[in-house]
Amino acid sequence: MKKVYYLFGLLTFCIGQPLLFFKQELGFTVLLGMLVPTVMSYINIEVIEYLSKTRGNLITFGFNMVQFLTKTIFMCMMTYIGISVLELNATLYISLLSTTWFTFHVLEAFFTQRIIMNKVTEMG
Repeated sequence: MKKVYYLFGLLTFCIGQPLLFFKQELGFTVLLGMLVPTVMSYINIEVIEYLSKTRGNLITFGFNMVQFLTKTIFMCMMTYIGISVLELNATLYISLLSTTWFTFHVLEAFFTQRIIMNKVTEMG
């Protein structure tokens, strides 16, 4: 599962970084709209894995509940930075940001479910 994050992050960086030199707005759109949510999601799965190993399923589940609030704040902040501060193309930026966030949100859900189910099977 983590290979998906590594490959997508590397691919996004390799596309976004050169675009910063040729079309700066498009480069920022790719990096902020795709790479930042990917990194945030990766950090979340690392925390989920750590909590599952050290604290158990109940704490892991509780962290998942708190993530909804955290991710909402994160998405609002990223939207504000991209649209108001950097004045990126709103349609493209929001589309990339939302699609990337949703895709990795679903991957996180499957990752968390797999971790919890593996732990339950080990116990039973």
